[in-house]
Amino acid sequence: MLVAIAFVSHAIVLFVLPKMQFLFSPHVMQLMQYGGHGARVNPTHPVIYALYLLPFPAFVGLFLLQAWGRYLFFAFVVVTVLGSFVLGTSISGPPETFFAVVATLVDGAILGFAFLNPPRAGTQPSNPLMQPAGQELPAADQER
Repeated sequence: MLVAIAFVSHAIVLFVLPKMQFLFSPHVMQLMQYGGHGARVNPTHPVIYALYLLPFPAFVGLFLLQAWGRYLFFAFVVVTVLGSFVLGTSISGPPETFFAVVATLVDGAILGFAFLNPPRAGTQPSNPLMQPAGQELPAADQER
């Protein structure tokens, strides 16, 4: 579910909102023209734009539970975090800010689930005194 929410949020920010300029006030539209102010590289270069497309194949890989999906998604997050130092100031309006915050929060949750999940259940019981029916406790535990 998180992958679907992230996919939709990123798609709205990247593809839908730029086409729906009527959602933004004239003042916000004027400010948004300064997006990328102070950039050390051209933020509208096709290579930079292609980096923003990285999460979409990563979401497909994550949805299909493929390891390459989580590594590609991690690479996207690292590139965007490091890119924030060279891509200049980003100015966005209220609808874009909302969807960008949702995407950021869901991206963090996805990274947490993808890399910080606990070991698989069944490897070791959390309480060694609780055993499935039909199994005996180890000799050391039987003496207690």
